[in-house]
Amino acid sequence: MKKSNGRVKEILTAVGVGVAFMVLALILQIITQELPSIFIILKYGLGTGETILKSFEFSRPLLYSLFIGGTAAGYQEVMKYFAVGGSKNYLAAWVGLGFALVDVAVLIVEVAPRLPTQAPSLLVTLSGVNILSSLLFHPGTAMILKYGRYSGKGGYFLLFTILLHGTIDGGLVFTDIFVIKNSGLYFQATAVFWVMAMVISVASFLAGRRYMAKIAPVGVG
Repeated sequence: MKKSNGRVKEILTAVGVGVAFMVLALILQIITQELPSIFIILKYGLGTGETILKSFEFSRPLLYSLFIGGTAAGYQEVMKYFAVGGSKNYLAAWVGLGFALVDVAVLIVEVAPRLPTQAPSLLVTLSGVNILSSLLFHPGTAMILKYGRYSGKGGYFLLFTILLHGTIDGGLVFTDIFVIKNSGLYFQATAVFWVMAMVISVASFLAGRRYMAKIAPVGVG
């Protein structure tokens, strides 16, 4: 019984570590993403500044998506890299779950106010896919990063997870802009994006499990 309780405590601690590091990543991410907006508004004023920002977003959607997706991916994966560093091998996925739980909580906070005004069934469906993607992706990349650190190739694996993460987050931003400009292609564009996101998320989780199996003989830790 004591061994079982000790294992549960380790798992809860690992999830808590993931939550803490994800919160820190989001704080740094938001600050970085808002700095250009703050600078432009301070320089040109609120009205003109917002017009400039909106014009840049829609005239250069790829560059804007790379910035938003890149900062999110960079901060979150770097923090995840450090978060799994002190954990036992089998706890890497639980650290990743902590990241996912914060991601899901933020999504719920963003989506809940929109439910009364937008198509509830569609919004709930897309939110469900988003949640599933997060619950697979974050634990998956956490395991990948843990193996990377164990194998001595942590930097390469970190760059790989940043690329995967940036593809999803940047792709979401680009898709949102695309469907605003091309409302008639909403369902096609949304379907293409979420198929891509789910493929990456499932592949990341399966790859992470496979990597963890390689270091399992080292022990449960």
